Amino acid sequence: MVVGGAALAVWWSPAPHSDWLYYWQAAGKPDDYVRGGLGLWLLALPKALGMSPEASALAVNLPSSLWLLVIAYRLDAGRLKILAQLVALYLLLIVPFAGIVQLDLVAAAGLGTAYWLLADEGFRLKRDWRFGMAVACVVFAVSTKPQYALVLWALLALSLPVAWWLRHFLSPGFHRVVLALLAGSILGFAVDMGMRVSSGRTEEIRTSSAVTLYGGLLVSSDQPSEGCGYWSVEAAKAAKEDLHKPLSQAVLDRLQAQPIGHWVSVVWCKVPEILSPPPYALYWLIESPNIRAHIDARPDREQINAVYFRALEVERKAYGWARGLIILACIWTALVLLRRRDPLGALPLLWLIGFWSVHMVFEVQGRYFLGLFVLAPILCAAVARLALSSVATDGRMAPVS
Repeated sequence: MVVGGAALAVWWSPAPHSDWLYYWQAAGKPDDYVRGGLGLWLLALPKALGMSPEASALAVNLPSSLWLLVIAYRLDAGRLKILAQLVALYLLLIVPFAGIVQLDLVAAAGLGTAYWLLADEGFRLKRDWRFGMAVACVVFAVSTKPQYALVLWALLALSLPVAWWLRHFLSPGFHRVVLALLAGSILGFAVDMGMRVSSGRTEEIRTSSAVTLYGGLLVSSDQPSEGCGYWSVEAAKAAKEDLHKPLSQAVLDRLQAQPIGHWVSVVWCKVPEILSPPPYALYWLIESPNIRAHIDARPDREQINAVYFRALEVERKAYGWARGLIILACIWTALVLLRRRDPLGALPLLWLIGFWSVHMVFEVQGRYFLGLFVLAPILCAAVARLALSSVATDGRMAPVS
C-alpha cells in the first residue's frame, strides 16, 4: 500500500484541482477558510516545510491509512481477522487516492481512533480519559468532514427505537458510544462553523455548503442519464441566485415549486448511486488536469487510455466485491448481537443507513462514501469488542465469535 501509493504519486505528480486546489491554497491560512476544519491544519504542516502537493498528500494520507490498519487489527478479536482484512482490502483499492490533496482519509482515521478508544479496554488510561480523547477525535473528524455530523445524527436518531426496544439490555458501553458521538459531533460541527465565521467569507461559504443540497435534491434531474444527485453548473448557479434569501426560505420555495411526485422521482433516481456508489480513486488520479493533458499529448495516448479503461473496469469489479462484503459484515454483526439482545449490534447497520439517508438529500459522489466503507468494519469490530466487555463484566450474554 505504501509503495504503491508513493510510486503512483511520484510517477504522475497529480496537481491539486477542484476541491483539492482549495485545500492546498487554504492550508495554514485562516482568512481563506471555507471548509476543512482541523484537518486543514494537519495538511498545513508539510506545506509549511516546503513539501510539494503530492508529497504533502502522502505525508498525511499514508500514515492515516496505516493507522486505520493498526486500529482494525487491534480491534478485531476474530481468529481470522476478517474485519481487519476488509479494511486492508478497501485501503488497497484506494491506493491511487493517496497522492491526492484530500482530507477524507485523515478524517476517517480520526473517527476510527474514536471507535478504538471507546472499545479497547487494553489501555492503561482511565476510562474517563479515554472517553475525553474519543470525543476529541470525533471533534477532529467532524470539523474536517461535516458530513460525518449529519451521518452520526442520523445514526443516533435511528438508534433511539432500538434503545427503547432493548432498554433492559443497555450496557455502559452503549451509553459511552452514544454520548461520545453526540458530544463530539456537536462540538466538531461548532468548530467548523466557528472557523467559517472567523474567516469572514460568509457568501462563498453559504454557496459552497448549499450547493451539495441543490445538486443533491433541489436542482437535481430525475433522469439517470443526466446524473441525478451529482454536482452541476445549474446547481451552483441556483445556490448563488438564492443568496438573498434565508436558506430555510430558499429551500422551502424550491420544494414548493414542484409536486411531491417530482421529489420522490429524484430520490428514487439517486437510490442506485447511493446503495452502489462508484469507485473514484483511479479516476481522481488520472483525470487530474495536468495528468490528462500529459497523456493526451503523447503519441501513444490511445494505448495508455486503453490500459486505463481496463484498469477502471477491474477497479469497478473489485470495488463492488469489497463493498458487498463490508455490507454483509455489518448485517452479520447486527444479526449476531441483536439476537443476543445487545443494542450495540445495530450501530454498524445504522452507520450504513445513516450514510444512505443523508445522501438521499445531499449530493452524491463516490468519494463521499469513503468513510462509510473504511469505517464500517472498524465499527463492527468495536461493537463486538464492547459486547465482549459486557460479557466480562456482567455475564449477561454469550461471547461473540
